[in-house]
Amino acid sequence: MGTMSAIAIELEGIGRILLNRNLAVPIYQRSYAWEDEHVQDLLNDVATAISDGAPEYFIGSIVTTKNQAARAEVADGQQRLATVTIVLAAIRDFFYESEDKERASAITGELLHKKDLKTLALIPKLQLNDADNEFFVRRVLLLPDDPKRATVPTIPSHLRIDKAATIARAHVQAIAHSGDWVEQLTELVSYLTDNVKVIWVRVPDDTNAFMVFETLNDRGLELAITDLLKNHLFGLAGSRLSEVQASWISMLSALEALEEEEAVLTYLRHYWSSRQGLVREKDLYADIKKKINNAARAVSFTAELARNAHIYVAMANTANSLWAKYGDTCRQHMETINTLRMVQVRPLILSVLDAFSDREVRAAIKNIVSWSVRFLIHGGLGGGAIETQNCAAAKEVRDKKITSASQIFQRLKSVLPSDAHFRESFAIATVSKSYLARYYLRALERQENGDAESELVPNPNAEVVNLEHVLPQNPSSSWGHMAVDEQLILLKRLGNMALMKTKINVRAGNDSFAFKKAFYAKSDFKLTKSLAAEIKWDRTTIDKRQSHLADLAVKTWPLK
Repeated sequence: MGTMSAIAIELEGIGRILLNRNLAVPIYQRSYAWEDEHVQDLLNDVATAISDGAPEYFIGSIVTTKNQAARAEVADGQQRLATVTIVLAAIRDFFYESEDKERASAITGELLHKKDLKTLALIPKLQLNDADNEFFVRRVLLLPDDPKRATVPTIPSHLRIDKAATIARAHVQAIAHSGDWVEQLTELVSYLTDNVKVIWVRVPDDTNAFMVFETLNDRGLELAITDLLKNHLFGLAGSRLSEVQASWISMLSALEALEEEEAVLTYLRHYWSSRQGLVREKDLYADIKKKINNAARAVSFTAELARNAHIYVAMANTANSLWAKYGDTCRQHMETINTLRMVQVRPLILSVLDAFSDREVRAAIKNIVSWSVRFLIHGGLGGGAIETQNCAAAKEVRDKKITSASQIFQRLKSVLPSDAHFRESFAIATVSKSYLARYYLRALERQENGDAESELVPNPNAEVVNLEHVLPQNPSSSWGHMAVDEQLILLKRLGNMALMKTKINVRAGNDSFAFKKAFYAKSDFKLTKSLAAEIKWDRTTIDKRQSHLADLAVKTWPLK
C-alpha cells in the first residue's frame, strides 16, 4: 500500500495531462455519462473564458493511480477527460478536412494518440472502459475518412459519446465560420491544454485513490452516489479487491440491459431497501457505508449485488429465461405489474424472487397485481407509504420471517384496501392515464367473459385496442344537453370509457351518443357492446355503468 506522503497534488491543464500521460479508465468505472447539456455547458464556459481573457478556467479534480506501468488509471475525472478528448478530436477533424494535415497531425500525435516505437501503431492517449473503448476509438479518435469511423451506437453510453462528438463538431464549425478559424481553433487547443485547469491528484494505489475520492466529496465536490459507494467498497476490500471489482462489474454488465437513466442507482436503492426497509436516495450512501464497514462485508455485499442484479433485470424484461420455471401465467403477471408502473413494489418482488419457492413466487406475484390495482384506485396511503410497507415486508422475506405469499398478505392486510373500500373507490374513480384505463377495461372485459385469469394483460397494444370516451374529449354540439362543467367532471370517469378497435374509434369521432351506438353494437367487446342498449348518456348512466364495473373489479383483483 502506498503512503500518504507519496500522493502528488498539483494544478494542471487538463490537456497537459493527456499530453504527458497515457491514461486508462478501469473496467469497473462507469461508462460515458455526460448528457448534451453537460457537453454544451463545458464548451460555452470555455468559450466565455477565452473571450473574457480569463487566464484559467477551473473544472474540478482528476484522480489517477500508478497501478499500471504503461498507463495511469483514472479513479475520478474520466467524464471530463473523455469530453475534452472529444472536443480536441473535433478540432483535429476540422483541420484534417480543411487540408491542414500538419496541424491535424500535431493534435493527433500530442493529444490523441501515441505512436508505438516498435509496431508504429497508434495507441490512444485515453483508453475508456471495456464497454466504451472500441466505440470511442472508432467514432472519435480515428481520422474522419477512415472507413471504420462509420460505427453505429448500440448502448446508451455510445449514444452519449456520439451526441457529444456531434455537438463538439457543430461548435468547432461555428467557430470556423466566425473569423480567422486557424487562430481561433489553435487558441482553443492551447487553452484546453494549459488553461482549463484541474486539481490533479496522483496516488500510488487504489486504496489511496478511493480515500482521496471520498475526501473530495466531503470537501463539497458533488459526486454520484454510485461512484461514492463503489469507491467505499473498493477501499474496504484490501487484498480481496479483485473479488469486489469482479462483482461490481458483473452487476453493471447486467444492469446495462435496462437502458434506463439512473438504472444502477435505482437498483441499489431497491436492493438495499429490500434488505433494510425503505431507504431514501439521499440516505442511501451513508446507510450502506455505516453497515458495510469491513472487507468481508464488502465482498459479501457486492456478490449479493451482482446476483440480485440479474433477478432485477428479469423483473423488467419478462422475456428473460428466469421466468421459464415459473410459467407463462406468472410471467404475464409480472408484465402486468410493469404495465401498471408500480415501482414501489420492486423491492418486495426482488426479495420474493430471491427467497421464495417457485410455487410461492407464483402466488405472491399474482397477489401483488391485485394489491397494486387496489392501491392505485383507492389511494389512501399514498405512494411513499405504500413503498414503506412493501419494503418492510421485503425485509421480513429476506430475514426469513415471511416464507409464503399468505404470510405477506397477513403482513400487509391492515393497509390493503378492503373489498368494500375498493368497490366504493372504483365506483367513482376517474383515470387520467390512458395506459391504466386500457388495462382496467381489458381486465374487466375478461372478467365479464368469465376468464379465470382476468387480471392478465390480454392486449396492451394501443394501436389494436384503443380507448374510447363515450362522452368525447372534444364533444360536438350534439352534446349540448350536458353542461360544460359536468362534461369536464365526467369525461375521465372510468364508466365513460370503453375499448374499441382503433379504426372504429376514428370513424365514430366526436359525434352524438345516438350516432355512436351503432358502432358499439358491432363491437366484439362485451362491455362495449352493452353501451348500445342505453337510451341516453348522462351522469346517471355513467354512474350505473361504473357501479357494474366496480362489482367486476372486486372479483378481478381479489385480496388473495
